[in-house]
Amino acid sequence: MNLLTIAIRAASATGLVLLAACQNPNGIATIRFEQLGACNGYVDGSSAISAGPTAAFVLFRINTIDNKDGKVPFNYDPGKVCLSSNSSSCISTTLSLAQKIGALGTTSTTVAAGQVLQHNGFAVIAAPTANSPDPQIEANQTNYFLTYSTGASDPGILFDKKNSSQTQYQGLPNCLGKVW
Repeated sequence: MNLLTIAIRAASATGLVLLAACQNPNGIATIRFEQLGACNGYVDGSSAISAGPTAAFVLFRINTIDNKDGKVPFNYDPGKVCLSSNSSSCISTTLSLAQKIGALGTTSTTVAAGQVLQHNGFAVIAAPTANSPDPQIEANQTNYFLTYSTGASDPGILFDKKNSSQTQYQGLPNCLGKVW
């Protein structure tokens, strides 16, 4: 995928999210995040945990949840955060990878209207890739964007990606083989 295609997809996704958020009578909340990299799996005791031959675990950090422009409290639910390119690929709230790498996983929280929460929770999404013996290679060459499945009582949600222009990420096959 060339850089022009990536830029057009990002602009299109951002434009749609902006349009949806601007029309929300409950105001706007902004989730600031960064993509950290991808890996294929890890060993948990005697069990091997793998994203499979057609997926990789992509790690993100949710830095802040900013509801200063929201008119209602924002009940953040990490299970509603998904890849913008595949709405069925969402944050796993049951995978223990965030804890295994020694980080705090992103958790549900309520951010009052007018407030900003420094969150710094790690999030893991199993992202689809082509069938490969090492899917993390493809995932580490993909710039992923996120979306949120809002309800009628939620503010509109914008995502602000800290490293949105980056197209190469440092990853590895074994998720536990580095400090994220």
